[in-house]
Amino acid sequence: MKQWILIAAALLACTLAQAQGNRYYVGGNISFGASNYGTSVVFYPEVGTRVNDYLRVGLAAGFDWNNISSRSDFTMGLIPHVRGYLPLYERFGLTGDTYFAARWTRRRGHDPLISTQTLGFRPGIYFPIGNVTLSTQVGFFGWTRTSDGYGNADSRWQARLEARDILIGVLFHL
Repeated sequence: MKQWILIAAALLACTLAQAQGNRYYVGGNISFGASNYGTSVVFYPEVGTRVNDYLRVGLAAGFDWNNISSRSDFTMGLIPHVRGYLPLYERFGLTGDTYFAARWTRRRGHDPLISTQTLGFRPGIYFPIGNVTLSTQVGFFGWTRTSDGYGNADSRWQARLEARDILIGVLFHL
């Protein structure tokens, strides 16, 4: 697992070094969901740089908290990503994140740490307003591998739309 984090950090550092002179951004994404089955909160602050008018490269680090029925999960993760922008009108456009995520989940009790690696895509829309960009990302398409800490692993391709997959974001351009 440490190898993946080091590879992602090295790729991000190389890209940021190559893109010096471009504008940087800070911000993040949040999500909140509540239903009869439980509650979900997602918070991932991010930093990054603008490669050109249509491409951004960044790193998000944060947490998910899910309380579903009798289970409570707390997840921390790192998400290096490449975000593409396709302007449709002056104040509106489509966006897509291609990313690799490494997450570690601790369940309530004495279960071992669960590790998850994800390679996926999130579509969305964005609204630039001066030096601020408002965005939303909806859904997930990609590959996920989960290891439960007992030596069992599960890999699968999936398309999903859950409360934690509907993200609201704000980016401040520096």
